Amino acid sequence: MQTILFTLSAVFWIAAAVCVPSAIRGRRRPLLLFLTVFALTMTLMPEPVYRPVDALLGNGNVTYFIFHALTIVAIALLDVIVQEAMSPRGLTRGRQRATVMVTAAIIVAQALLFFGSDWRMTDDIAASFMPRWDFTAYAATTWIAMGIFAVSFATACVADLRRQRRPVTLISLSLVLLACLGVLGYAIISLTSAVLAVLYPDFLLVGWARTTYNLALLLSPISLVVGLGLSATADGLTAAGKNFRDRVLLWQITPLWQRLLADNPELSIERKLSPRQLLTVRNPGVHLYRRHVEIRDSLLLRSGQTVTADELVIIDRAEARTQARTTTLAGVAK
Repeated sequence: MQTILFTLSAVFWIAAAVCVPSAIRGRRRPLLLFLTVFALTMTLMPEPVYRPVDALLGNGNVTYFIFHALTIVAIALLDVIVQEAMSPRGLTRGRQRATVMVTAAIIVAQALLFFGSDWRMTDDIAASFMPRWDFTAYAATTWIAMGIFAVSFATACVADLRRQRRPVTLISLSLVLLACLGVLGYAIISLTSAVLAVLYPDFLLVGWARTTYNLALLLSPISLVVGLGLSATADGLTAAGKNFRDRVLLWQITPLWQRLLADNPELSIERKLSPRQLLTVRNPGVHLYRRHVEIRDSLLLRSGQTVTADELVIIDRAEARTQARTTTLAGVAK
């Protein structure tokens, strides 16, 4: 189990790292926040992490409470992601306030149940099910929230699957839907087992139920993080590939641009870039477009300038790139 928990933690931290570039550009920030919170949640669970952290907090199993509180926050962040995706106008202020209030209310209820109990001082608090009603009530706040959100999220995924045509998006939604089913199964098994543990002191979670419980605990988070991060990863790789091709062409066309514009600097509004800046400048496609236009203007105004066959190939390639960019922007504008 410890290996599973460490694996899940690593998966979520990697997914969060993948989303950082998109978040810096102002996209998918709620997703990055969710992945970070959930990664931190999963990191606190393994014993080699749980015990030292709890010792720093006074050995009162406060880490266990933090784990559950972070889970509720992660669920709320997922709710924000779903509402923003499903609503044409994004998340309304009323919905934001409702999400914050419900999240705060659940965490306050958990705090009252946790810090007002004596079972929180036991050594086996991390056990799956403790045969006490007050513990069951405390843990049920998380399980019920997980189950309700799993149903809501799954419904949204099914509705969106009917509208999507992009293969990557369809795969992402399918993985998230699978994760929702796993979370729902995990929540039902957990809540049922906790109640049975109270009613029957010799109750043990064994057989198919234990297998399903372990599989849900392992596969649901992985399916969720892969599903949520797949589109961001695909978009990031596509953007990186386009950026690389633009940068290569910018590097290749720059000597020609410098030669043709050397005698007519008044034709240029493009700023000069050092070799290092050519490799690091943001939005290389913009500079490629400007230099291509200025080269065409120079050749039009001074038709006697010589251009080699290799340089003509570079100009044609740059024109194809800039025309594709213009077509894409026009399609977005429509």
